[in-house]
Amino acid sequence: MSTDGVVMAGAEADEAGELLVWPWTGILAMAATDEDADAATALAFHARHRFAGVATTALQEEPTNHQQHFLLLHFGKSWAGLRDAMALAIHFAGAGRREWQRRGREGGSEGAGGVFGWAAVGEDLLGDGAVGRFLRESGAAARSAEDVEKDEASVAVTLGAVAGEYETRGRFLAAKNEEMVRAVQRVEEESRWLRGELKELKALADNSLPEMNRGVDEENEKLRAKLDAIKGEIELPVDRIQELKECRTDLHFSKVEKEEMEAINAKVIQLEKQLEQKEAQESVICLLNTKLQAGENLRMEEYEHLYELLTILKECLEQKSERFQNAYVDLTKRDHLNRNELQETRQEVIKFLPPNDHNAQCLESMVISNCTVIGIKRMGQLDEKPFYHACKRKYRDDDPEGKGASLVSSWQKELKNKSWNPFTTILVDGEEKDVVNEDDPKLRQLRTAYGDIVCNAVKVTLSELNEYSPQGRHAVNELWNFREGRKATMAEVVNYIFEQLKISS
Repeated sequence: MSTDGVVMAGAEADEAGELLVWPWTGILAMAATDEDADAATALAFHARHRFAGVATTALQEEPTNHQQHFLLLHFGKSWAGLRDAMALAIHFAGAGRREWQRRGREGGSEGAGGVFGWAAVGEDLLGDGAVGRFLRESGAAARSAEDVEKDEASVAVTLGAVAGEYETRGRFLAAKNEEMVRAVQRVEEESRWLRGELKELKALADNSLPEMNRGVDEENEKLRAKLDAIKGEIELPVDRIQELKECRTDLHFSKVEKEEMEAINAKVIQLEKQLEQKEAQESVICLLNTKLQAGENLRMEEYEHLYELLTILKECLEQKSERFQNAYVDLTKRDHLNRNELQETRQEVIKFLPPNDHNAQCLESMVISNCTVIGIKRMGQLDEKPFYHACKRKYRDDDPEGKGASLVSSWQKELKNKSWNPFTTILVDGEEKDVVNEDDPKLRQLRTAYGDIVCNAVKVTLSELNEYSPQGRHAVNELWNFREGRKATMAEVVNYIFEQLKISS
């Protein structure tokens, strides 16, 4: 419970076996004769004197002997409301519900003129009189303070779990996003390097080709001799492999064994082809590299073959880069989806906390306090203070308040004018970004007439509207960290709610 008084009051209610009416409600009662018309006024006076600012509802019943006047005090759902409701027992000691019922049973008019007060309980909710009917029609319920505390703790735990999950998802996606960006950058750098190398090779070939063609015939004869020698060395293993293949086909196997052998043969043939291609490519590249390092001349066919090999390598790298880019696009989409889910959750938190629920420390009711850490800021709402200050300086004796109100009204309409687009596009870290145009004629005129502070207030509002509501141009609620001047995270909001609950309890 929030205070010792509330704990003692709740204990007394439990001992009496009675549940309190929730939202917490107090009852002021007074019996009056037909000639006494000041009963309602007396009840209202007591309510204003002891509970100023609390909403009330006046009720009246007319038994046979005298009129009964009631004034219901609506203290709300907070712990402060419960404390105020239970304080009625102190303010009206000796004039509570039991005394009211006792005097009603006696049926006399000796209680007329006296004011009685008590906290509404389950018996009042179930009563047949005007009070019971009103409480049931307004949706009130009989509950204990412990039940209300359990419900609020359950809601706080749920909010904490949701915030923690979204923070974890955000960190995971951010790490993955950075990893994919680095991988794409590496692939792009490799691709640029290979394209540069290929360009240099091609330029070298084009410039050196006339000189390399000299003495090509002699080099060709030498290369043919070397190739013939290599061919003679390869023909023997090839002939041996062919003999083994022929012997293998002459063997007799069962149907399953034949299928297995056919699969093995197909795999062997495929591997042989791949091996031959790889050996041929490696031998050609090694040979051409040796000749280039030795300063020897290359034929046009050799240059074309080298160019084809480099083209194949380039295609492989481009395919790899495309796979990385597709993965990056997919992660970006998932990140956008999670951001939308997080924004929906933020809006649900704003809706969940009603303005009059002081126990939940409603964020909308806390933004006006200078010491508030977390609250709701109206993004896109024009700050009126600079306008009034500027008008007070400029029109000291010529109705500055009226002129300030007129100036604020005119600029509020101007900000909603969708045809006015005082923005320009600039590059920030390689990305296009819309910013307020400093040279806009209307803004220059406003700065000249009323100064930089008023103009900056309009610029801030324009930036917020362009970010949060570019189409509708209307103010939007946002969870805000006023201490650091930025958007609040869900973890900060939930932690702040927990801190306020601890303070109130």
